[in-house]
Amino acid sequence: MTGWRRFERQETQDAAPGYWEIRQEGIRCFLRWGSDRTPGRASTTILDDEQQAGRHAARKINDRLRKGYTEVEPPCDPADAEAGTPVLEFLTRAVGPYAPVPEFLPVDGFDQVFRCARTPDHPNGFFEYYVLREQGLGAVRFAVRAAGHQDAVVAEFLEFLCSRRDLAFDGRSHHKVPLPRPVGPFDHALFCSPALGRGCAAYPALAARVATAFPVFDCEIGDEDPEVLVDARIHGRAPLPYSDWGRSPYPAVDLRFDIQPSFYRPSPKFKAQRTADLRKLMEILPTASPRSWLEVRSFRGETTRLQPGTTMSFLDVLSLLTD
Repeated sequence: MTGWRRFERQETQDAAPGYWEIRQEGIRCFLRWGSDRTPGRASTTILDDEQQAGRHAARKINDRLRKGYTEVEPPCDPADAEAGTPVLEFLTRAVGPYAPVPEFLPVDGFDQVFRCARTPDHPNGFFEYYVLREQGLGAVRFAVRAAGHQDAVVAEFLEFLCSRRDLAFDGRSHHKVPLPRPVGPFDHALFCSPALGRGCAAYPALAARVATAFPVFDCEIGDEDPEVLVDARIHGRAPLPYSDWGRSPYPAVDLRFDIQPSFYRPSPKFKAQRTADLRKLMEILPTASPRSWLEVRSFRGETTRLQPGTTMSFLDVLSLLTD
């Protein structure tokens, strides 16, 4: 399933038809629903793999059909109508009488690279970069918080990125690539497909044409991470603050456990968690039942098993996740 599929049901003779739409893109299932007279709603479900996402979409569709919905031809998708509009032309359109029009300026020394300053003097201000491709119809985007922005460091990353601007569009969800030399404190770069990076998720016409890339520490993304784990690391709880280029490492923390008694529900599969969760679980473990256990997996795929009698400290385990 690549485009939207639309289903409608007439509730009453006088009521506007209710609609329900679904689209699968890789491991994601997008839903939107409502009626012609009310604001629509939307949701996204992320599954472990494409096969599971396909089964999820099929179940959702069968459920709608059982409830009396009929499939109809969907309206024109905004992405199709705007397919020929260059990325920067779309982004610099006026969005309202009082909204400032962003100004993208070329970055000296780099071909087809543009930068926009978003309230750089504000504590939450940032610089937004677009590395264009395909005559400006696509791009790779990244942002840098103004507080940690350094022209020389960004130039080092742009030099690396410009020769790989097509990498995030090769059909894979992501690439973790070693940097030939450090970019500030970082030693790797992460390239994310448009679906994973969500660089322009707020603009449906651009969402599939803008990928994302940014520098990372080696320990922040697992060498063999599937897309669902990378998504959890960069968009989940306590996500990686990848626009902050002056930060310390946020190591990948994958946990599975069964600790009783505990307010944590057992997790038989490795899931991306927060460092704070690891600390809390380790605090509970010494007084848990003898059969309790906790397994910690590092970004290299190495697993450490902890039990109530384990003497490793939180700092010992944390060092395994960063070294």
